[in-house]
Amino acid sequence: MRYRYITTTIILLAAVLQTAAQGLSDRYNKKRPVTVYCSQDNPPYEFLNDKGKPAGCNIEIIQAVMEDLGLPCKIVMEDQTTTYNAFVSGQADLILADGRNRILSTYIISENVFSYTRIREDSVAEIHFIGKDRQLIEQIDDQYSRLKQSGDIAEIQDRWLHPERVHSKYNYLVFYIAAAILLLAAFLYLLSILVRRHVKYVTRNSRELNEMMIKVLHMGNYDVMVYNIKKNSVTNQYGNILPQKGITLEEFIQRIHPDQREEFIQKSRSLHEGRIRHFELNKRWNQGTEEEPHYLNFQGHAISELDENGRPAYVINAVHDVTHEVEVYKAARDIEHKYEVILSDPFVAMSLYDSHGILIDHNEAMNQLLCGIDDGLFKEIFKPVEGKDMHFSRHLFYPEYCIDRYVDCHIQPLYNAVGKIANYLVTTTLQNKAT
Repeated sequence: MRYRYITTTIILLAAVLQTAAQGLSDRYNKKRPVTVYCSQDNPPYEFLNDKGKPAGCNIEIIQAVMEDLGLPCKIVMEDQTTTYNAFVSGQADLILADGRNRILSTYIISENVFSYTRIREDSVAEIHFIGKDRQLIEQIDDQYSRLKQSGDIAEIQDRWLHPERVHSKYNYLVFYIAAAILLLAAFLYLLSILVRRHVKYVTRNSRELNEMMIKVLHMGNYDVMVYNIKKNSVTNQYGNILPQKGITLEEFIQRIHPDQREEFIQKSRSLHEGRIRHFELNKRWNQGTEEEPHYLNFQGHAISELDENGRPAYVINAVHDVTHEVEVYKAARDIEHKYEVILSDPFVAMSLYDSHGILIDHNEAMNQLLCGIDDGLFKEIFKPVEGKDMHFSRHLFYPEYCIDRYVDCHIQPLYNAVGKIANYLVTTTLQNKAT
């Protein structure tokens, strides 16, 4: 109940003040401002500055009070005599003067003291607002009290009368600003966390795509193609495998090797319908024409990217062209098969050495020639001479192993892809057998 009375009182007071302010605004406006006469030579309270403009502590207080009241104000700076005469004659609505002056005792004096002025060493004058409009004086007193309670009056007085305090107040202001900045930074940090969480939530389903793209962009010999499901268009993102304008998905599928085409169609359909998000893209793809095909060997991944509704919108195809590697591997396999066939020949004794002359392998015929003895038996038969074919006859005499034979040997160097000797092939035929 008590709080209800307080609230009602505040509302009534606000209504009264608003009515009073409306009454003043009817009498005082831009055409008829409140005219205030002040002394032009009473620093730091009232004086004319270097530009001839009113300045001082009391001047700022007058301007602050009138601004809060919403009343236009005109300040006139004159000497004391002219100021008094202007007030008596009605030219001034208000003056700042000693409220104890008997001559002015018949006029309305504000209750608040604006400043104290020393007249003599033992005498100080109290400076008040003096006017003829009681309502105006009462409103000024009320607004002055409000500004004093809020600290605005003390701030104005400190600027003019106690400048050393302004620095201290400035420090507080800096502190408040710094605190506000810290609060703002904390708010922005929290906001960034929320945004990151939101982005993480939205892009959670594209994590595989992001990881794949990072790896691809840091590797050489890569190509990235993007399929726009809505537009049915496959275009180059990195590389130049496709035509510059791109192709349709049907054209892309038509270029896949027939043996792998159906598998690609099934996996792509599952990807486009959202049943899967990823599949390995290891395909042979025709970069040539149907009449003159030129197949590239791709190894990579196809990953779908979702739209804001969670539906597949794009398919990212990131692939490596491993055609050269496949060809090299195939050639190596062909060579390996070739020498496997050669080494399996039962009529020719053969052994294979590395580039340093270390025995790697030998066939069954060589094993029979050596009577199953450890391959170290042949360690002295061969000393590599780079780049030369060698033919010689050799007497194998190892009585401890019951070996006494004459053989013809042929040593053939084998080169790798860069032209360096990788192996030596030794073929051996039996001349005779000692008795």
